[in-house]
Amino acid sequence: MAEDMPDPISFDLTTSPGHLLHRAQQFAADRFGEAVATSGLTQRQFAVLSATHAREGLTQTQLVMATGIDRSTLAELVARMVRNGLLVREKLADDARANAIHLSEHGRQLVEGATVGAREADAAILGALPISKRKSFLKMLKRIASTLESGEASEKRARDLAKEKTKKKKAKIKAQAQAATPD
Repeated sequence: MAEDMPDPISFDLTTSPGHLLHRAQQFAADRFGEAVATSGLTQRQFAVLSATHAREGLTQTQLVMATGIDRSTLAELVARMVRNGLLVREKLADDARANAIHLSEHGRQLVEGATVGAREADAAILGALPISKRKSFLKMLKRIASTLESGEASEKRARDLAKEKTKKKKAKIKAQAQAATPD
């Protein structure tokens, strides 16, 4: 390879946003784990309990939006948390497919205790930054999260449109088949 040509597979991790965000997440996860160790909760479990505490009766779809946890992971997580006595599911009267999620008494006690630790973990994370940069850091994180969420919403709309087109196409084919069938 010529000396003046850059190495085509060279990659500087110290300037990679993806890598640095991953490292920051490791730092955040460590601080969270230390701060809430006695509760035994994971970050995702805490997010579900916290979102449910903030708004009792959310559906699992609403919990997906509130926590950013993907639908299948959240479904498994909620089922496990129900089995462990942290959450209670209640069928919605107006939608047999949906469940309202509520905190059990044990879940309420756990999230109230873990919230103190989660705040300590957040303070430790922000403590790694100069005071003058903390608000802008949070603003940028929110911007990244909202970009992700708007992309997910666009993808969902596209999937819903595709399903609707397929449904209409099937109905049209069925109608044509019925019209072609002699009585």
